[in-house]
Amino acid sequence: MTEAASPWKRAVALAIPWFSLASGLWSAFFIVRRYEQAQRLAWLLGAMWLFIAGLAFARSRLGDESARRKQIVVFAATWAAQSASQEIMFFVLPFWIRSTTWNSPNALFTAILILLAVTVLVDPIYQRILQRMRLAVFHKSLIQFAALAFLVPVATGMHTLHALALAGGLAGSAAGLALGASRRWVSFSLGAFAGAAGAVAMSGWIAPVPLRVEHGVFASGVVHRMPRDTLVVCRSGRDLWAWTPVFAPSGMRDSVVHSWWRDGRKLSEVRLALQGGRSAGFRTWSVSGKAAAEPGAVVLEVRTIPGQIVGRMSIPVR
Repeated sequence: MTEAASPWKRAVALAIPWFSLASGLWSAFFIVRRYEQAQRLAWLLGAMWLFIAGLAFARSRLGDESARRKQIVVFAATWAAQSASQEIMFFVLPFWIRSTTWNSPNALFTAILILLAVTVLVDPIYQRILQRMRLAVFHKSLIQFAALAFLVPVATGMHTLHALALAGGLAGSAAGLALGASRRWVSFSLGAFAGAAGAVAMSGWIAPVPLRVEHGVFASGVVHRMPRDTLVVCRSGRDLWAWTPVFAPSGMRDSVVHSWWRDGRKLSEVRLALQGGRSAGFRTWSVSGKAAAEPGAVVLEVRTIPGQIVGRMSIPVR
């Protein structure tokens, strides 16, 4: 019986990684992600927590006397948790990429998320390395943080430092609880503290998902909420306008800041209201009389109030 089952077991072991890879690639390239599907992400997070809790239970409660049963439960829970993590990453990653300003510090964190997506897609990395290391807790916390940092603003309309703190706290505490931490309230407190501290310390290093600038331009003026023209080079001695439509989900109300710079020196800041729901982005703009007063390199940064970079544009003044 064992000899007959052995080839079948080997065939399944060889087929599952390829099936996982194929399903992940299919999900990444053929499933369209929309903000309206955010509820699906909440269900995926719940499923991930349940599968991880089942894995922790099997490893701690099933002893050697039920080795066969333990092996089956551990394999099923590990594969299901990996599949949930994979779907979570492929759901949120496109939104993170769109919100990232690639010539700013927040590109690093998004690059880490891309690497996370690779680790849950390739079975040998996930099952043979991450699942046998204490790094697994950090790995799962990052995946949950990436999901919650997107889900909290979309579901609640909140997008300030509080949203990042809440996402970090939920991710840290949920990972500790699901993995069966011995002191659960300590785990919850540490998770909440780590989330708040991390948000304060890294606000400029994390993309403001789901906010993003949609086709911002410099112009010589704004008429009826639209740019009068598009400037590639600005002539010195004139007013310079920056038109930056910012996409935000429906129901979100926040503020952004236009920071004007010339040759590395900040000239001014303009605070602008933001309201979500317009597919082409909520139209924001500001004008600077100092930016083009003399030749130089002008940079316009769009930031959230806590300091996250939503977008950055530059123009030479001659």
